[in-house]
Amino acid sequence: MSLLATLLGDAPSPADAARGAGPRLLAYVADAASAALLNSAAPSLLPCEVRTGDIRSAVRDLARQRSPDLLLVDLSGVADPLAAMEALAGVCDPSVRVIAVGDSNDIGLYRDLRRIGVTDYLFKPLSRDLLEGALRAAGAGAAADEAPGRLGKLVAVVGARGGVGTTTVAVHLGCWLADGARGRTALVDLDLQNGTVALALNLRPEPALREAVEAPDRVDDVFMERAMVAASDRLSVLAAEEPVEDVIDIAPAAALSVLNRLQARHNYVVVDAGRAQGGAARAALEAASIVVLVGDASVAGLRDLVRLRAAIARRSGGGRLVTVLNRRGAPGELPAADLMRTLGEPPEHALPYRPVPLAVAAGVGEPAFRHCRRFREAMERLGADVAGQPAAQDGLFRRWVRR
Repeated sequence: MSLLATLLGDAPSPADAARGAGPRLLAYVADAASAALLNSAAPSLLPCEVRTGDIRSAVRDLARQRSPDLLLVDLSGVADPLAAMEALAGVCDPSVRVIAVGDSNDIGLYRDLRRIGVTDYLFKPLSRDLLEGALRAAGAGAAADEAPGRLGKLVAVVGARGGVGTTTVAVHLGCWLADGARGRTALVDLDLQNGTVALALNLRPEPALREAVEAPDRVDDVFMERAMVAASDRLSVLAAEEPVEDVIDIAPAAALSVLNRLQARHNYVVVDAGRAQGGAARAALEAASIVVLVGDASVAGLRDLVRLRAAIARRSGGGRLVTVLNRRGAPGELPAADLMRTLGEPPEHALPYRPVPLAVAAGVGEPAFRHCRRFREAMERLGADVAGQPAAQDGLFRRWVRR
């Protein structure tokens, strides 16, 4: 859980008001004494809501609702507190500050919790002074030894060449991470003039992305909230449709500034980097924790897939490379033996050639995996891999090669 850069105040921000924000502090405690103390002490510091339950209750609830600014969770009786915190991180916005309370006075547990980004740990029985001090420090971000913020996962989707379905993969991956992984997801299109991410979801982009990358020093969280368009309760799109006659050159530092700000507010940031020919797209590849390389099995597509895979492997960034063979089964693709001879090993994932469901889904602005079972199964494997969830069954391409 990372720490907010914005101070917590009593009055809601314009962004909070626009999205109907709930309490700034949401607390889950299992015992009546702690609940009574919170109900007595917290309201004088910031708007709050106290619920009966522990961290498992918080995980269940926050998978279905927007995260608060500050979260207090009870670890009492939880067998593996660190695993429970990891589960909470999967459904919580990265920007949330977390205070943990528990019945174990263990300095080792305190250090482990601080290491993974928890703001403070208090053991029971809670005292009013310690509780108020922890809430003030978390609200102001004033602790001198505060742990570094935990950012959401940056995923760059890049195509081996034009026409291999890079945007299709980026859009469907973003939709799956929001729907299947239940993570708050930002989908970013770095092509400000001809990008089709928003078009694929039948959205009209806000005219703010260009300003964000041309004057990043003026950007704050409120600006970013207004610049993004909601595709669902957990998926937001940052895109543009600038005049084609304009000359737009996105500085790499400006692009990274915007992406870092999104990472502080989202579990996943998926970037459609196109063919990664501009400085901004290449900077996103360098910074990404996962690079999804998309290609197809045509002669030209396979040639460029091998070349770009080697180039990405040589880059200075340390992110993981995941190769996706798109449109598996399309007319004109190379035989499996030629693919294996060229690639050396099967790609991690393959997406089947399903032109009709994809065309229908694009026409209504929905992901195709909601209407096509085989495409959905392939996207589930790719999405689970990117999200770090348990591995699914063997991919379509690997089974096909064995046959």
